Amino acid sequence: MLKRFWNKTPVFTYVGLAAQLTAFVLSLLRDPWAHYALWAAAVGSFIIGLDFQRFTGPLQYAAAFGGNMLLALALPYPWIERLLLAGPALLLFAGALTLRQRFMHVFTYTRYLWFEPLLLLVGSGLLGLLGELSGQWPWPAFLAALPGLTISAGYIQDAPHIAAQARGGYAIRVGDPAPDFTLPNVRGELVRLSQFFPQNPVLLLFVRGDWCPGCHMMLRTYERYKERFYAKNVVILGIGPDPLGVNQAMIERLGVSFQMLSDETFSVIRRYGNAYQNAFLQKTAAGYDIGVPLPAAYLVDRQGIVRYISSAEYVGEFLDPHTIFPVLEQIEAGEPLGV
Repeated sequence: MLKRFWNKTPVFTYVGLAAQLTAFVLSLLRDPWAHYALWAAAVGSFIIGLDFQRFTGPLQYAAAFGGNMLLALALPYPWIERLLLAGPALLLFAGALTLRQRFMHVFTYTRYLWFEPLLLLVGSGLLGLLGELSGQWPWPAFLAALPGLTISAGYIQDAPHIAAQARGGYAIRVGDPAPDFTLPNVRGELVRLSQFFPQNPVLLLFVRGDWCPGCHMMLRTYERYKERFYAKNVVILGIGPDPLGVNQAMIERLGVSFQMLSDETFSVIRRYGNAYQNAFLQKTAAGYDIGVPLPAAYLVDRQGIVRYISSAEYVGEFLDPHTIFPVLEQIEAGEPLGV
């Protein structure tokens, strides 16, 4: 029961918001504890950012902006300085954390890597100006930059490794037969790719793992647009490197209804060419000794021929539905799925 509650409930997000709201209320009451509450609120911004590894949904986006604004309004400065300097600074920090995740189809994993550092730099400059004007530096507010700084550093560190893999493209090309495979779903049942041919087309969604916020957005996006695929009776299969239990917890938490398959040995991930090496990422966030998967999408027609592959160079670009829907409209519809 407790494990299910933890998996379904964004505890960190709620705790962080509660800390920020408390700090704001204490600032209005001029309570002597308000200074300490400010530090708690700043830590709240940090732990809200931690929830991006588990949920990465609308609540987290709203909490990042709303919570940081509460922190700005709780700072012990005149209202004009809170609104014109602290508020914009902390909203920029929230943007550095959220905007790439929300608009991954535009930013991808490798484009515009200067974007988050620029937001963090301008935000820090505004807070520095606030400190100079008032003679009292807003040290707690700088903590709110840490989630955006962490995620930005991760993308910058990872981008060269992704680019090196992208130069050769994936192992499969459009027009190739999709390599067959058998993997277990979250119920432990074995699913074979070829079992769906020639009755139905198949959409394969490779994800990096439950640790990856961008992959959460990927799964949510395809869940949101699943009816476009079901209208042509396309079977949707997610493939990730995590164990069955982790995959099950992830799709329950994200509200994903299609099947998620587990490829712990990277056998299918490597066969399709969706793996690369990044020692730092493997030892930290990802935790896989074998390698790091690349998120990718493959649309396979009823004859088992690959008709669409997402961009290897701009990983994440396929989250724009316009890149895949034209191909979807061209393939032959499958037999009724009964979903």
